[in-house]
Amino acid sequence: MESEYRELVNEVLRKIGRNILIFQQIEKGLKVLLPFIHPDATEKGSNSFRRYTEAVKSKTLGQLINNFIESTEYNTDYFVEELRDIVAHRNKLVHHFGESKGLNILSTEEGCRACIAELESQCKEAIFLYKEIRLFVFGLLAFLRENYAESNPNIDILYKRLKADVISEVEYINLFDPLETTWENTRIVKLLRLAEIHTDKIGDMTLLARAGQFIKNQDPECTPEKYGIKTLKGVLKASGLFEVVESQDGKQNGISVLYKSKVPR
Repeated sequence: MESEYRELVNEVLRKIGRNILIFQQIEKGLKVLLPFIHPDATEKGSNSFRRYTEAVKSKTLGQLINNFIESTEYNTDYFVEELRDIVAHRNKLVHHFGESKGLNILSTEEGCRACIAELESQCKEAIFLYKEIRLFVFGLLAFLRENYAESNPNIDILYKRLKADVISEVEYINLFDPLETTWENTRIVKLLRLAEIHTDKIGDMTLLARAGQFIKNQDPECTPEKYGIKTLKGVLKASGLFEVVESQDGKQNGISVLYKSKVPR
């Protein structure tokens, strides 16, 4: 029992450190992002951009959140309240955590478990904003890479590092360069794979025409054009996730396209 209690104390300390790091990452992301989106930096010339970039380095999380609200479409009372709650959670963690629970909040098993529950709740709210900020920064890097990568190779390096972190979680679509789209997470690839299960096969492969009808029945709005590609065959090839075979269709005097998912290596 004593060793279990010690482990609970360690778990509280680990979660405190984790949450502080999440709040620090939110601050860091906002400091990168705000000079590119805040009107004080973007509408008054290059000197304003430089001054704002320098000034933002010393801003508190509360000031950064306020600037973020001014810069984006988070203009409803609900979202503004949610964002400001993040500041309150951070301040409570850093300055007031445990004040209401006595001098030594880790002196009992009950106190430890209460802390863990509170820290988990706090983490869920902070992680949501962290991921939102990360997506904003990723979008910014994608724009900078498209326009300035040749003159600044570091932009491409930063883009690729963040992309590796982001693509496992979101459906990222690049209409200008479909090869950059995170096909593994896209709705259309998931439907193509479902079609492999729910339509009749020819050998071990799926007829693309049948898959196309299946996708249309499941989600009429999920079309190749949404991903910057004209045909489902183009999606198969651009994604690199499928084996594709084309064969002569004797009955209809045309070409049949068949496909199957590649086996992961």
